[in-house]
Amino acid sequence: MTKRILSALLIAVLLITPCLALSVPTEKEAYEKIISMKSQYPEGRAWNNSHYYSWKGGTYGASACMGFAMLLSDAAFDSLPARDIKATASRKIQISDLHVGDILRLPGHSVIVLETHPDHIIIAEGNWERRVHWGRKITAAQVSRAQYYTTRYPESTVFPKKDAVEIVLDGKTVYFEDIADHWARENIIACVLSGMISGVGEDTCFNYFPDRVATRAELASILYRAKGSPEVKSEASFSDITVDWMKKPVSFVTESGIMSGTGESTFSPNTPVTREMLAVCLYRYAQAKTEDITALSAFPDSEEVAPYAGEALAWAIENEIIGGKNGKLAPCDNTTRAELATVLVRFSNVLLNRSK
Repeated sequence: MTKRILSALLIAVLLITPCLALSVPTEKEAYEKIISMKSQYPEGRAWNNSHYYSWKGGTYGASACMGFAMLLSDAAFDSLPARDIKATASRKIQISDLHVGDILRLPGHSVIVLETHPDHIIIAEGNWERRVHWGRKITAAQVSRAQYYTTRYPESTVFPKKDAVEIVLDGKTVYFEDIADHWARENIIACVLSGMISGVGEDTCFNYFPDRVATRAELASILYRAKGSPEVKSEASFSDITVDWMKKPVSFVTESGIMSGTGESTFSPNTPVTREMLAVCLYRYAQAKTEDITALSAFPDSEEVAPYAGEALAWAIENEIIGGKNGKLAPCDNTTRAELATVLVRFSNVLLNRSK
């Protein structure tokens, strides 16, 4: 009986182990692995019908152009299984279908994709004029005439947008898809890396929504994480705090006196954070002290600052945490998530300098 159980366990391990070994590369990783083969198979090297290759993507092999494509495919994907996607009368293959490492079957010739662009792809190939070539351009029109393409990426693979910003977070590569050209990009990245701010998305692809207005619940969550997510005495009892991720952060900011409710039993988590509200919260978080509000007098709308926010906003202006907006204080203007990230970076620098 014991031998039978051990045999069953051994078979299970043998069956499971190959699955565990299969790692799906990112497009960047696939590209790097394919390009690493260029020194071994340089531009102009002879490659013709006599070259046969048995690949790991299936139980067969091929010679000439397909054999070379299979060879490079294995370099990128090892033993991940292949699957073919055929063109149909109603659905031609498009560049948007293709990814780095896919094998494209053109009329009479097979190539492997190195880069994809809106109107063309860059490929590597064997047996083109009986030689190896790297970097030829294939137009969108040529792609549309393809018979099929072979991919090694599982159907569940999530591909980031081409201009996504790559960030290594806790040892894992993730992509932010909506900050590439944003003015606050570097500040957003800094906040993400610090753990203060997170994105919205699944798997490895996220959006930050930089121009969306920041809410009171988001600010509470950021300040809670900045403090190291400490234990709270009790979870928030506000009637409008019903989502789990809000409960401890709101409890922390209200227990700490950083933020307060907006009524006897409400916190108004989705209310936008104004510039003066942000200044007050950071002022309280830093436990700063000042009675000098002369910095406000330089702005023509200083009288619009709420009495409770004067010292905090003056402190934020003096420390260059919050700046003027088109020459004004604009204390009641809402704060975008990009502006919030920028203010948080400045605020962190002030705290860092104060601790020296």
